[in-house]
This record gives sequence, structure tokens and C-alpha cells, in this order.
Amino acid sequence: MNKWMVIILGGCLVVGGMSACSPQDSSEQKLPQVFDPESLYLNHCANCHGGNLEGSYGPSLKQTGSKYSKDEILQIIQKGKGKMPSQAYVDPEEQEKLAEWLSKQK
Repeated sequence: MNKWMVIILGGCLVVGGMSACSPQDSSEQKLPQVFDPESLYLNHCANCHGGNLEGSYGPSLKQTGSKYSKDEILQIIQKGKGKMPSQAYVDPEEQEKLAEWLSKQK
């Protein structure tokens, strides 16, 4: 009797474990991504440009919007400038939001 209980219990565990590994329902709604420009800056730019736009290895970005348009900033993000390498690995929507935010830093 104990042998059969072990087999049945083992079978239940295997079936239960397999159902836990099944792919999730693709009909689940995905939440829209929210891009917080300041968080994007801290994640992608602050290491070189400082946590408060003050500059560090890279130049200060405090007056960036007075020097460059949003489109120019976007080009710099995408292609780099001077010693700054391209940041093309950053999601294009994030690049747009970051460029827009930096263009308002005047």
C-alpha cells in the first residue's frame, strides 16, 4: 500500500510541477511603460555627468537646453560627441524622453 501512495504522490508532484512551468497566458494585459526622465538620467548619464547635472568625467548638463535643441541632444545621445560614446543601446523611447527633459534644463 505504501508503494502505491508514494507513486501516486510522486505523480501528483510531477504533474503539478509541470503546470507551474507552463507559459503564462499571452492575453494578459501589459502595463504601459512609464519613463521618468530623472530616473533615466540617473541610470544612464549620472556616472559621467554627475547626479545633479553638475558634471564629473563628462561636462555639466545644467544649461544643456540653452545650448542645444531637443533634436541636437537626441543626436548626441544616439551618436555621441567628443569623448562621449554613443548611447544607442538605450531604448529609443527612453532616448526621446531623456532628450526632451535635458532640453528643458536652462
